[in-house]
Amino acid sequence: MKKQILFFTFVCAASLNSFAQFSFVHISDMHVSNVPGPNSDTNAQYFQCAIKEFTGLDPKPKFVIASGDISDVGNQLPNGMYPAITQYLFPPSLSYPAVGDYFIDAAKTIPIYFTPGNHEYWVAFDANHIPISNDTLFYYPKYITPDTDYVITNDNAVIVMMRSGHDSPYKNPPNPDSIRGTGLSNGQIGWLRNILASNSSKRKIIVMHHPPVNAAGTNSDGSPITFKISDTTQNSLQNNRTVFLNICDSNHVDLVLAGHEHQNVVANRKGDTISENWPYGTRYIQTAAAFNRSFRIITVDAAFVTVSRPMRSCMGTGVDEASRLPLISVFPNPARDKLTIECNQKAMVEILSIEGQLINTFQNAGTKTNIDLLSLPGGVYIIKAKTSQGITIRKFIKH
Repeated sequence: MKKQILFFTFVCAASLNSFAQFSFVHISDMHVSNVPGPNSDTNAQYFQCAIKEFTGLDPKPKFVIASGDISDVGNQLPNGMYPAITQYLFPPSLSYPAVGDYFIDAAKTIPIYFTPGNHEYWVAFDANHIPISNDTLFYYPKYITPDTDYVITNDNAVIVMMRSGHDSPYKNPPNPDSIRGTGLSNGQIGWLRNILASNSSKRKIIVMHHPPVNAAGTNSDGSPITFKISDTTQNSLQNNRTVFLNICDSNHVDLVLAGHEHQNVVANRKGDTISENWPYGTRYIQTAAAFNRSFRIITVDAAFVTVSRPMRSCMGTGVDEASRLPLISVFPNPARDKLTIECNQKAMVEILSIEGQLINTFQNAGTKTNIDLLSLPGGVYIIKAKTSQGITIRKFIKH
């Protein structure tokens, strides 16, 4: 596949060979993290398993798009945890990669494109183990892709990759529902208008981490989410949100793909949930977390952009060792009073402090375990699910 990279002031563009119809994979929220212990980074293992599965899809995807939170703590010394995921990409030891320099297959036929999420800006945790964020990306451009907005184009479509910003407020926020991405600058808005105007005859897809429109959806397993979505702006864009929605309307944007909330949902501008292939305007789509193996397939032709229902990778046996590990869903996250842990098999579940001190153990936990957090101090905690097949680790924040 021939590819051209063009760099501008704060944008670059990758041009793909033209074709009448193509499909690509959308994933989000991989959250790789170098947690202690051998082979314990199951999030990275799930990613490895998923990309192997994506290479075998029929039809073969032209590329994969990952919309943010690639690393759990992206600015953490010494490398933002990114080598835990880039080791599965080609070439494996690339520094300061250009857009489209990574591939999910050794033959380098399926590139993977990235845009940053709010976790990319996280630096560390404070004395109370609450995450602290910065407004600058340190390791993301060194290991993943340039810190810039860019477009992927062909004769029939333009895919616009945009940065939706760091957490705001970004130091010890008192309420997790109040944390939004800083949003889009006026410079980004002007650039987006120009890109869409110059590609007016094409199908138009925009990718960012934070959902411009939020609504209540489902978990990776299809169950309803249990955390409350207060309104369409929750955990969305702080700056230029309404302007962005107006641009999508006036330029007939087909889709806006996002993640961040770890849920599957499709909404219209007003926040009404709609079907994946609603034909009456821009569809605002969230894909649940890749660490829970969620993905969607997007198919583009000259007439319409078709969106698959939420899918899950590596759910069979024999694909990869990670597919046989216990699968955990933890929600809500962050949590205040109660936490629910769902596991796809019987497991011993442990709760540990971020330093590794054992706090509680649940022997032979079932598919759903409800935990009272009232006596637990605020901070970041580790959950381990242990079976004979291995150990799965998750983190959660108690506010």
